[in-house]
Amino acid sequence: MNIKRIVALLCLQMMLSIAAFAGGSSNANVEDGNKFYKEFDFKRAVACYLKALKQEPQSTLILQHIADSYRLMNDWNSAKPYYAQLVSHNKIKPQNYVYYAEALREAKDYQNAKIYYEKYLEVFPEDSSVKEQISLIDKTRDLLNSDAVYEITNMKEINTPYSESGVTFYGLNDIYFCSNRKPENHVKRTDSWTDNPFMKIYTAQVDSLGNLKSASLLPSDVVNKTYHESYPCYNEKFDELYFDGSNYNGNRPFFSVDKTVKLKIYKVEFLPDVEKWDGELKEAVPFNSREYSVCQPSLTKRGDTLFFTSDMPGGYGRADVYLSVRQPDGSWGPPVNLGPGINSSGDDMFPFIANDGTLYFASNGHVGIGGLDIFSSKCVNGVWSQAKNLGAPINTNSDDFGYVIRKDNKTGYFCSNRPGGAGDDDIYSFSRSGKILNGITYNGYTGAPIGDVTVQMNTNLGLPKTITSADGSFSFSAIANTDYNITATKPGFNDAQKSIHLTDSTGVVRIPMYPEGNIKLDVIVLDKKSRKPLDSVEVKLMKLPDGSPILAYTNDKGNCTFPLDTNAQYRIEAYKETGDTAEKYLRVSDGVSTKGIYPPAVKEETLELDMQLEKVKKEVPIKIDNIYYDLDKYDIRPDAAIELNKLVKILADNPTMEIELSSHTDCRGTADYNLVLSKLRAQSAVDYIRSQGIDRARMTAAGYGETMLVNNCKCEGDFIVPCTEEKHQENRRTEFKIKKF
Repeated sequence: MNIKRIVALLCLQMMLSIAAFAGGSSNANVEDGNKFYKEFDFKRAVACYLKALKQEPQSTLILQHIADSYRLMNDWNSAKPYYAQLVSHNKIKPQNYVYYAEALREAKDYQNAKIYYEKYLEVFPEDSSVKEQISLIDKTRDLLNSDAVYEITNMKEINTPYSESGVTFYGLNDIYFCSNRKPENHVKRTDSWTDNPFMKIYTAQVDSLGNLKSASLLPSDVVNKTYHESYPCYNEKFDELYFDGSNYNGNRPFFSVDKTVKLKIYKVEFLPDVEKWDGELKEAVPFNSREYSVCQPSLTKRGDTLFFTSDMPGGYGRADVYLSVRQPDGSWGPPVNLGPGINSSGDDMFPFIANDGTLYFASNGHVGIGGLDIFSSKCVNGVWSQAKNLGAPINTNSDDFGYVIRKDNKTGYFCSNRPGGAGDDDIYSFSRSGKILNGITYNGYTGAPIGDVTVQMNTNLGLPKTITSADGSFSFSAIANTDYNITATKPGFNDAQKSIHLTDSTGVVRIPMYPEGNIKLDVIVLDKKSRKPLDSVEVKLMKLPDGSPILAYTNDKGNCTFPLDTNAQYRIEAYKETGDTAEKYLRVSDGVSTKGIYPPAVKEETLELDMQLEKVKKEVPIKIDNIYYDLDKYDIRPDAAIELNKLVKILADNPTMEIELSSHTDCRGTADYNLVLSKLRAQSAVDYIRSQGIDRARMTAAGYGETMLVNNCKCEGDFIVPCTEEKHQENRRTEFKIKKF
């Protein structure tokens, strides 16, 4: 059945609008238009209304007739200018704000669509479905930038200017589909609604490249009787064929109270004894009804569960997806609504249950690009996950529906009335390279899922992002044997990251997230010499790698506190002014990591850090402890490098400071030899520091030999003073003094 007719047929609101058109007009064209409208012949209705509009160009009633007729034909582009005129009038139906917003969405004018949704809410502020559209409409841009890797091909060999849809796989090399093309050598009855032939079921062959060929009408001794028959499906044994069709008996249709003919699910059975299909159409389910439609069946692989669409009372919207479980006696159990994760306030239709348990369906009630979009969902512990939009290029701002996928989980077909096709609804094939990466975000403390999380994944196509559903689920198209980095962000939670190597066996990627503010850093700053607390110290905290600095100043107890994120690394700097240009505290830095620290959710975790500031003066030597050289050598030993690294850090923490680095010897050996040796040692120390990234221009190397002994040890001249080894060691030292702060 043509998608435009199905959506309108299942739209209960349409019947309410008919009553508004009855009577009250002396314009004969309006009366004729109303007559055709009530018969669902919208093409003729529009033709009459357009003539009437020429006679009464300011009539809001006629504008309403035209806009609604185009809308019910799903021709939003034609409906848009008429709804634009209606919303500009002082007295309008508030529902027109919604219709105009939907027309703007169809045209990808999302900004103005949001404005008119908001105008509707000014009148009906409690309408949750419109609130949902406003809150989610910005996500449409992300759907247009989907990272999905699809190759899509129009099946030109079987598509016609009429409607083709409802694909189902039949064996390995055939499909069944439905079309309202004009059949050859067949009774040419037409649908007054569309003025086209009724939908019938066809078969087509699939060649080695996946193309469809040799479309032919199934014989009328099996199906294709009098009225609409469409959307076939099979069980695994191929001994039952299910499809939907008009509610009739023989040549007599059954009308509902609202004067329409609803849809039912029928079946035919294969007779193994005679190896042919029984031509008797049987009602397949006990909940078929004259008053509502039951249609678009899809069977599970084993044939034990039937998914279908219905507008039966008690649903969430105009049309919902249901399932029925086969009973032990072979009958079908009561219909079960799949719930709010799948069903919305709009139309949720065209279910297909894949072999891996994924349910694909089409909807215009969930956030989408426009028209009907294709969504997916999985059942976990008896609950269907929040609908996930497949994104572009599968979905467009046209109607996209009827998605079916083979056992390989990579290839299949879907239907669309997007521009560039043969006309009306067309069948497209798709090939999905790679695989789907599924994930979930959850509270690391409680294990509860976290919805509305922005998840971004790096790919060779850029940085696609998505928003998690209420159950925390998300998915991306990805390529196996590839490394991915995934980032999850949400206000009130610390950022979370996950790195994975995706393989064919990778399951659901679980990303824990932790609330902000549960870890704090308590810093205390002391004078290095006196060990007394220092107040008014500037303490700077920076989240690595490139976070903005946060400043705090110590109190009279030398203390300040910072909140920290989980799973993060920080750099902390401390500095204090003295007011003396010749004497200052050296700036110091340290690092803190919260990786692996997950405090209980009900209390804070406190990290402590002591920082010591050393007050220094210009030209006053500062000894570097434990700088040793081998006898008569000037190479930097590993143990000396450890100590020199401390000076490297001081210079790095104080980037404007310049120093003289000096080396001294004891008195043993000749004075000239010791002078040369000390100069070489000082130069080696400067070269080492330079190798660690410090600018050579900030350092001067000086060797003083034995000219600046710190005690009375003397080895030459008239007054030799013998010393212990410990005394000689005091003279063998490396020092630095600050030349410039």
